[in-house]
Amino acid sequence: MKHIITSKFTGLVMAFVMVFASCTEDWNEMNINPNQPSEVPASNVLGAGMTVVAGQLFGERIGIYYAGTWSGQLAAIGAGDYEFRVDINNGQWDNLYRAMAYFVDAGKIAREGGNQNLEAVSLIMKAYTGHQVTDMWGDIPYTQAFLLDEEGILSPEFDSQAVVYDKILSELDQANSMLDPNGMALGVGDFIYGGDIMQWKKFANSIRLRVAMRMSSVVPQEAAAVLAEILGNPATYPVFEDHTDNAYLNWPGVSSNIEPWRQRLGTPSNKNDQYRTNYDLISILENLDDPRLPVYADRNQNGAFNGYKMGIGQTSDPMNSQANVSHIGDRFGYDDTGFSPFMNASQVWFIKAEAYERGLVSGGNSQEAYEKGIEVSLEENGIAPEMIDAYLQQPGVAWDSGSSTNLAKIRLQNWLALYKQSVEAWAEVRRTDVPLLDKVSNDYANNHNRPPFRMSYPANEIAHNQSFPSDIEEEDIFYGIQLWWDTRTGVE
Repeated sequence: MKHIITSKFTGLVMAFVMVFASCTEDWNEMNINPNQPSEVPASNVLGAGMTVVAGQLFGERIGIYYAGTWSGQLAAIGAGDYEFRVDINNGQWDNLYRAMAYFVDAGKIAREGGNQNLEAVSLIMKAYTGHQVTDMWGDIPYTQAFLLDEEGILSPEFDSQAVVYDKILSELDQANSMLDPNGMALGVGDFIYGGDIMQWKKFANSIRLRVAMRMSSVVPQEAAAVLAEILGNPATYPVFEDHTDNAYLNWPGVSSNIEPWRQRLGTPSNKNDQYRTNYDLISILENLDDPRLPVYADRNQNGAFNGYKMGIGQTSDPMNSQANVSHIGDRFGYDDTGFSPFMNASQVWFIKAEAYERGLVSGGNSQEAYEKGIEVSLEENGIAPEMIDAYLQQPGVAWDSGSSTNLAKIRLQNWLALYKQSVEAWAEVRRTDVPLLDKVSNDYANNHNRPPFRMSYPANEIAHNQSFPSDIEEEDIFYGIQLWWDTRTGVE
């Protein structure tokens, strides 16, 4: 069913609610309510935003059910559907905008206090979150968002993705130039890098690479300019190099502050949750004899690896039963002190490899970057050096081997290394069609040949933002017009 969304609305209200219950020293220092009249340190507000983003993007709904399924890596067995609930959809949008509001406030407080480093980190986190939001929904309020106090804007206009991307790239460039290792400390709220300014510079520039590569098929010249600027000036624009650079939030693992997937999935000694692995992921790992397979997933009750297979008749397929579908591996889903992965170093190497292979940037070696990306990903997952060497010689993995192009190999290995970064993995399959995900949920299989193109706009935004566009097209909730950078043809 196709319809045009039209709306009238009265205003957009961002609610600031901060709830923490932590048993570690730094997290206890964060336990301050910003709605009380006492002044809240900027670092605390920054940390609040980080935990909101981590809980939302890397929680069970977006991380496993929605983007996890649409990326071809995870699934909810049983119905195996693309469940849509108005309340959950509202909450996802509201929470991500709440997090960005925290980052804006943290930056303002930091600026007033003369802490340029903290202001820059707040800007990085706002840009990071904005990128994830626009890649889920498409056109979003961004340039006019969060201007209620300064300009009285209650209903911010929706920006095109091209405008949002341009703004994000500018913000990240600005943040990189602001960061000073000899400047003021970030405080207790830096739950990602613990105050390491050089790591934040690497993160800012690595996100810029990600954004540039995402838009490289629709505006290749603009993308190439950003890629060349960063890769050609490593002293000014350092980027991730190995997995110790990863932008991961590691959870305390006590009380309510345990890793979100573990909080939902239960204990590793009693795995019975409906959230499992996807057939597309498991079959590719098996076909490549990939040593990450037993890290990413468990064997099923019959001692084999098997993922949930989407498509017509999926609910009656015996291989999709509870006993036959592999659970998520312990490292990713069953660790109290596990991680929420904002970005990893292996993706940077694959971005380099693709940029060199496509001729977007000169002076680099695409094969070396590709193999380094694989090495970094496998090292992060505890794979021994000799197994990494053997994997790099595996048919279908080795450069120039098998029937796939080297560019397709780069894109596939990038997708494999994005496990648990579900929004990013979903974005990459929409950008590249690698791997080819042509089996969709039974409920949509008669009308569509790819997983969803986008999130549905939330009912609250439609109802209350008077600037909501009148020409937004949505089809079957999750489809309609492809995103700006999604240049695939023949998809529906």
